[in-house]
Amino acid sequence: MSRRGFTLVELLGVIIILSIIMLLAIPNVTSVLEKNKKETYLADAKKLITQVEYEISNSNIEKPSSTEILKIRLSYVGTSDVSKDPDGNPYDVDNSYVAVVRKNGYLEYYVNLVANVDGKNKGIRLRKKEELDSDQKLTLIERDFTNPTDQEIKTITGVSGDIQSY
Repeated sequence: MSRRGFTLVELLGVIIILSIIMLLAIPNVTSVLEKNKKETYLADAKKLITQVEYEISNSNIEKPSSTEILKIRLSYVGTSDVSKDPDGNPYDVDNSYVAVVRKNGYLEYYVNLVANVDGKNKGIRLRKKEELDSDQKLTLIERDFTNPTDQEIKTITGVSGDIQSY
């Protein structure tokens, strides 16, 4: 009698080994995907800031005075590179913006990048440009937060003057 194929014990052994591999692999794959989504939020925020810097450098938007905050919305900049979040939800074009202030003769940029998912905000809540490259950058992506009020914008940026919106 010739033996062709595998015994039930051999098949069960293979299934158990594959199950163990899957138990180890799935959490790692999930964490890599989540990290990539967070990095996409950060990249989109940097693109938005870069677009605003370009608009200011080309004098399309006047630089703020030392007592003024410029609030430049995504809807004003209209960049097609930054239209949807990593999950495919459209960014909120009115509540996603870059706040620009002048301190000690230099311009500082703060970004608020928001997608509304099931009635809750997800994204980056008003952070300074330099924070987007910090060691803690992946912790900047938040879920279920409120958009900053004008008073909070003034407090975070350290400028108490008027807010000019574009």
